Amino acid sequence: MSISLRALSLMVFSLCCGCGSSPNTTYYALAAVSGTARQASLGAIEVRRPGIAGYLDRTEILAQWDGQRLQLANNAGWAEPIAAMIGRVLADDLSERLPGTIVFSAGSDLSMPTTTVVELLIRKFDYGSDGHVHLLALWSVRGGGQPSARAASLRARPTTDETGAIVAAMSGLLGQLADEIASELQARGAAPISRAPE
Repeated sequence: MSISLRALSLMVFSLCCGCGSSPNTTYYALAAVSGTARQASLGAIEVRRPGIAGYLDRTEILAQWDGQRLQLANNAGWAEPIAAMIGRVLADDLSERLPGTIVFSAGSDLSMPTTTVVELLIRKFDYGSDGHVHLLALWSVRGGGQPSARAASLRARPTTDETGAIVAAMSGLLGQLADEIASELQARGAAPISRAPE
């Protein structure tokens, strides 16, 4: 799985403004990554805003987290709230893997009937003392029949311990998660959501 040069160029950028931030702060964003396209047209899918562990809900990027001690990257921050960013990028990843299907995040201004809802809880998403980025998540799909629930435990080693490489590895793990979710969506056929009678 690779990140295109265009995605990498969009992933990191610097903002120099008088907003109370250090003028040397570099802001990073997760980026969608390429994946295997699946032959399926599944209507419209909404990715709900993910729930995230409290220690992740911050503007600063974690340089390292060992479960007890949290270390922040120097002069580095997220370009947007991390929960909204994860939902947006996951929707982009799923869009690429499910051509012919409309996938949008709950944070967008788009409002339309959906056939399927994807929900996500991020329990861990950080660079550990073992030199790997870890992603522990619970995710579910609701779209007709019984909702499915899965646990994901993924890890990847960044090319270096620099913040840009860590963020790139995080983007790659979100892409792997999207592969798992896309396979489930294709298998289920994304049947319409059951609705209670009015």
